Amino acid sequence: MIMVHGESLDVLGLPSVLPGQIRRAELFGIDDGVVLGMDDCSAIIMPHGGIAIVRQICAKLTDLGWGQRSFVEPTKTYPEASNEIEAWCMHALSLVSSPMGVDVLLDHAGRWHKQGIASLHEAESLGRTSGVLDRLLQLPTVVAVGRANIGKSSLLNTLVGQRVALVADVAGTTRDHVGVPVDLGGLVVRWIDTPGVDERIEDADEIIIATRVIQHADLVLHCIDSSDDAGRLDPRIEGCLDERIGIVRVGMRSDLGSHLSEVDVRICTGSHPAGIEDLVGTVRDRLVPPQELRDPSPWRFWTSLRCDA
Repeated sequence: MIMVHGESLDVLGLPSVLPGQIRRAELFGIDDGVVLGMDDCSAIIMPHGGIAIVRQICAKLTDLGWGQRSFVEPTKTYPEASNEIEAWCMHALSLVSSPMGVDVLLDHAGRWHKQGIASLHEAESLGRTSGVLDRLLQLPTVVAVGRANIGKSSLLNTLVGQRVALVADVAGTTRDHVGVPVDLGGLVVRWIDTPGVDERIEDADEIIIATRVIQHADLVLHCIDSSDDAGRLDPRIEGCLDERIGIVRVGMRSDLGSHLSEVDVRICTGSHPAGIEDLVGTVRDRLVPPQELRDPSPWRFWTSLRCDA
């Protein structure tokens, strides 16, 4: 979504739209989409394509002499909002990545309303910021690490219900990381499946890939095979972790026998999957703990959005 503002929108070659009117349009030979009229000088361009298309259109607008602003003004984007906090709630709802985030946003917007707080300035000294609840607005990253050929890619395929990662009985099948959005019981995460690593083998490529993505992780899944008697995370990877990043130890291929090391959850991804719901609940609750959702303090959900805007 791109908002354009100027005194002569017609010079862009877009169809003329009245405030509140929406029309289909060909967008600069780049994509098809729709244009929504906001007021006499503003319109919202909504391309059909994704972020790469949006960037191309923004570059085209820049070439045409239209400057870009790196901040948003929800009160102008959503003039129908009754106050500033409601406008930011509407903006947040347009960006929310997780289904469970919708109800949480509406609940907290309602809390501000009940307190008679309508502006960000009034709320500045009230409520709380929450890096945990921010994960409902922006995809948290989950990174699966472990030895090769123990079922990490099969787990990803089971979670999304389709073949998104290569699966074969050959060690090192996944040579690069695979990242896909995965809905874990209402919380959508960016799930990254890394190549298998083995502390017994010197393989710089796998370590470089794994350590690079772990640095941006919110949660690491240490996948452990039932035959792994040590159950230790490769020290080269462990050295990249800090206290900010949580770890869940996942016992893989539980149908092949009990795990020799301690794990948080046991799963099987074969013809009769087992433990998947337990894993989903464990990961979701580690990222967004239920007690955080039960906290009665209103959440200043616009804080992270203002930083990213």
